[in-house]
Parts: sequence; structure tokens; C-alpha cells
Amino acid sequence: MTAIISNNFRLNAAKELVDDAVNSSSYYLFVGRSEPWASETSPDVPYDNTFSYHTDTWQRMTAMKEITDLDITFGVPRYQWISGTTYSEYDDRDAALATRPYYVISDNNNVYLCLKSGGISTQNPDTTGVQTNGVIDFSGSDGYVWKYLFTVSTDDSIKFLTSAFIPVRYITAQPAVGADTALSNQWDVQQNAVDGAVYNIKVSNGGSGYTSAPTVTVTGDGTGLTATAVISGGVVTGVNVTAAGTGYNQVAVTLSGGGGSGATAYGVIGPKSGFGADPREDLRAHYVTLNVSLVYADGQGDFIVGNDFRQIGIIRNPYNFGTTTVATAETLSATKALVVALGGSFANDSEIEGTVSGAKAIVDSYDSVNGIIRFHQTEATGYVDFDTGDFIRVVGDAGAGQDCTAINNPEVQPYSGEVIFLENRTPVNRASDQIETIKLVLEF
Repeated sequence: MTAIISNNFRLNAAKELVDDAVNSSSYYLFVGRSEPWASETSPDVPYDNTFSYHTDTWQRMTAMKEITDLDITFGVPRYQWISGTTYSEYDDRDAALATRPYYVISDNNNVYLCLKSGGISTQNPDTTGVQTNGVIDFSGSDGYVWKYLFTVSTDDSIKFLTSAFIPVRYITAQPAVGADTALSNQWDVQQNAVDGAVYNIKVSNGGSGYTSAPTVTVTGDGTGLTATAVISGGVVTGVNVTAAGTGYNQVAVTLSGGGGSGATAYGVIGPKSGFGADPREDLRAHYVTLNVSLVYADGQGDFIVGNDFRQIGIIRNPYNFGTTTVATAETLSATKALVVALGGSFANDSEIEGTVSGAKAIVDSYDSVNGIIRFHQTEATGYVDFDTGDFIRVVGDAGAGQDCTAINNPEVQPYSGEVIFLENRTPVNRASDQIETIKLVLEF
């Protein structure tokens, strides 16, 4: 028995995530885990076969930041147009199409779909200028036919374009006057797409014995598709489309006459609504890219500076502390905090204890100006609660310590929501004047 998960299924899963994040639910990027790995150069591999790992992640979580509609989009692997390179052509019958370079991005950040390949590409599609209608036909030179899809906008270029991935968007409404030209051009491409146009007819068998070009006859459920055959040495070597037609969902191609026999060909059918109508469909954009920046202490101190983190992840619909209300704040602290008398010293990652309650915990940060110890507890420390009457000291230090005057709860309800992504990393240290830009690519 053989089976596949279709590209449509994978793309729909990506669409559902983006739509949910933008329109329906609250998604947050979180960071955590200050304790070192057994090998700091080789972080533990996260696993998903037990609830305990997610529990452990929650216990070490320190803060989270909301993922907004400006922080998420679709993406595809990057293939750069470089003269002298051979690119693949779009072929709906190619089982390995998703792994082939059948589209490119130019130095001007224009993205083109290769409708027909001619071997080595030497004609830069940028030389024709942006064409929001029709195709770029170099069949008379290097043999390539390109379709301009879109230009990566300035904002998306800054935020999402990398050496490995290209951001992809679908424009849902006509851009306002004065909007980025890239968006206006893409809108025009989407509107000008021709449903059921056939831009390429591929020879599957060249046959033999042809003394003249055979007649190409096309039948199907559309109209207007015409083409002519090309022969060389008695063999059909190609079919040139002279009119792409419209409305084709099915095409049968017959080659007749010319004195030979055995030549066969088939028409390449594009995505529903036509090439350019939705670049996510054209490029099989079943990747979701995210870019979230952590700015200094972010959220008036929610994000700890002066300590490191080793875990990042995404959580969906966490609750505000003590409620079942889905959080919507821009940032949230995920740690408890002890308020202690001033004058103490509690180093990051040290183990502290309360001499009255017997509670133990790991220090995430200590604000000596305000006497606030942010901390977390794990299975190793136990989960005994601190008391406001506790004397807080570093474990093993029988003398020094400070009285606890209050205990502050986190802003987010522990263990609420769904952890949908988790990545373990080598340590990232945060400084008070530091900005981390975290880019993630999720593949469906």
C-alpha cells in the first residue's frame, strides 16, 4: 500500500495556522531555561511523547511575547537567479517538483516561476521589467519562459527574507494609494491571472521518422490553446505554445502527420485560478516563517536581562494568571517573584531556600534595587511554596539572607494554553542594551 499527504493538505495546514494566529487566537513566543545542558554545545533533543516534558518547559519558562500579524507569513526555500544555472520547469506531473528549483528570486527581489526551461539560463528575467500580465518569453534565446509573480516588499525583505527562505504573501484586498509598489504589482498579477491557461506542452516521446513537423491537436474542456511542433533529426524535440488558451482542467495532445510516428506529448496544467492568482499555491508555500524581536527588558522588565536562555517555543492561547481568560498583552512574565529586604546577594542560577517553609528554587534574576528575586522550581528543587515570613538565603549559606515580605505571581497561568513548538538551543545571554531577533521556519 502506498499513500501520500498532498501538498494541498500541507498548505492548508499552514494557512490555518497563519489565519488562527492573525484572526482568532493568541500566539506567543516564549523563552526559558537558564540551567545548563549536560553538554552546552549539544543541547538536549526535545521530545513530544509525554506531558512531563511540556510541564518541565513551563517550569523553566521566564517570559513570552505576542506574535502579531506583522510577525508571521508564509515562506518557501530560496533559489537565486544566477546566469549559467539550469532551472527546472513547472510540471504538474513531476512527483519531485517540490524539491526542484522551478522558481527564482532575482537580485531585485522579484520572484519568477519557470514555466518552460531551456537548459542553461542566461537571460535575466529582470531585464524585461516587471510584467503584471502575461509571461516573459525567452524561448527564442535561452529557451526559458518565466511568469512574474511578485516582488518581496521592503518590509518583508527586512523582516523575513533570508539566505535560505523567501517570504510569500497573498494579497486579499487592493492596496491603498501610496502603498509599497511591490504590493500593488502583486495585486495586479493576481487579478490578471488566467484560469486554465496552458503555457507548456512537454514531449514525452520524440518518436522517429519525421520529415516535417507534425500537426499538434489539442482537446480538452477549455478553449483557445494552440501549439506547433519542432523536429530535429526525424525526432520531435519540442512543442511551442502559440496561444495559452483558458479554462483548461484537462488537456489531451495528439501529434499527427509529418511522415513519422510514435511522438507523444502532454499539456502542463497550472494551479486553480491560474498562475499568479495565489503565489502560495504556485510555490507550494507550506512553510510558516516568524520573526519576533526581544527588545532589551521588553514589557517593562518581563524579559530578563543579565541571564541566558536555552529554550524558545510557541504557545497558543495561554491564560492570564488565575483566570481562564486568554491572554492578549504584548508581553507576559512567566515567573514567580519573591520580594525581600534590601541588601542581599542572590546570583543568577543559584539555589535558594526559605528557612521557614523549606521551599527551594532556582534564581532567574535578582533586582537588588527593588529586592525582587524571580525564580522557578523543578522536580529537583521540589514544589513547596514559599511563605511571606520566610528567611531567604542561598542554599549552603547559613548566615546571609533576607526576609521575604511578599510573593508575586506570574502574569500568565502556568500550564495553560498549548505548546505547539519547542526548540532547545545553546545559551543566549541577554544584556540590558541587547535586541534578539528570533526567526523561525515551521514546515508542514
